[in-house]
Amino acid sequence: MTDYHTKTFYGQKSSITLTSPSKSVPYVFLSCINRKEDGKWERTSEGEGKTVKITIEEIICILEVLNRNSANWRGFHVFKDRKTEIYVGWEKESHQVIHIKIGDYVKKLRFPNLNFFTLMLEHILNEKIEFATSGTTEKKSKDGEVHGESEYGVFSEHILARNGLQVVETTEFGVSKETIEIKAKIKVESPKALLITLESDLEFWIPKSTIHSRYDVENKKKLQTLIVDKWIIEKQRITK
Repeated sequence: MTDYHTKTFYGQKSSITLTSPSKSVPYVFLSCINRKEDGKWERTSEGEGKTVKITIEEIICILEVLNRNSANWRGFHVFKDRKTEIYVGWEKESHQVIHIKIGDYVKKLRFPNLNFFTLMLEHILNEKIEFATSGTTEKKSKDGEVHGESEYGVFSEHILARNGLQVVETTEFGVSKETIEIKAKIKVESPKALLITLESDLEFWIPKSTIHSRYDVENKKKLQTLIVDKWIIEKQRITK
């Protein structure tokens, strides 16, 4: 069984490359590039195009769409000051053409590339569940510090679309996060999150793990001061 997978799906103006660097790492890379006006393709090696890392959880979300169990999936990767939106969704209700959007780059896939892409992701997912979840994956940086997968977390939101399929949105974030102070009312509590309303009437779910101050879930009419991770607020501004 091979340890490395890569496949580029070319179109007339854009292409997308799916790469799994090793079956023992819990992620893959998706890269989008466009064809330039002179006919040459952009080069990721020269900083062109857009590349994002997709975790096992996000692979599962994408496959839910590709297997027609979800209407679409939208992910936001927030790391330091860089925020990238990733979107996978069907062009029409016939579910024949899929749109993959990474930042400002968009690639459409249809048969047979759509089936190829789906089968490849399913194969890679099975590999990674078997090999990438055994032990801990660590990586040393230039300064000698060890960085493990615990540096990242994924928060998921599930919404029901008009056609009955669920829409899944996830956000990947790093542990070195800035905090911000907000004023909000707590509307609903779930085991892992709070539904809050800001002074601007913007309402959204926030994971409890991102709140670093005390709060009163019983007092639903009073504005409370919460200290929260900055990325969750920035993410809501992206989706507005």
